[in-house]
Parts: sequence; C-alpha cells; structure tokens
Amino acid sequence: MKKTPNMHQIDRIVRLIIGLVCVYIGFIDTDLITSRAVAMLVGIFGVVNIWAFYTFRCPVYTMANFSTAGKSEVSKD
Repeated sequence: MKKTPNMHQIDRIVRLIIGLVCVYIGFIDTDLITSRAVAMLVGIFGVVNIWAFYTFRCPVYTMANFSTAGKSEVSKD
C-alpha cells in the first residue's frame, strides 16, 4: 500500500500551531480546563495534529479519501 501525503503545506502549518496550543492547554497549563478528562482529550487531539504535521498525512483525510495536497506535493514513484 502506497502512502502518499494528503495535506497541503498551509494545512500542515495550521495543524502544528493548533497541535502545540492543544498540547499546552491539555497537558501543561491544566488550570484552563477544569475537567481532567476534557483536558486529556484536548491534549491527545493536539498530539494527533502534531503527528499529522510530521507524517504529512491526516488520518481523517485518509478515511474520507480526501486530500488538500496539490499534485506537485504528491510523490511520484
């Protein structure tokens, strides 16, 4: 199974910013969210976004067979 990138560069940068903010809110500054379970979910959401940034692949985009990557960003083998 060939894994091609499915995220545009702007999409990746936005996900990194959102991911870092969510990790900060969920795991570091835990006073912003009073419910520990909600804070944990926000932190996990942030980790998934950072993971998507580094792998060039969004798991939700993959399940939906969707891509924001342009043709020039998809590797040609």
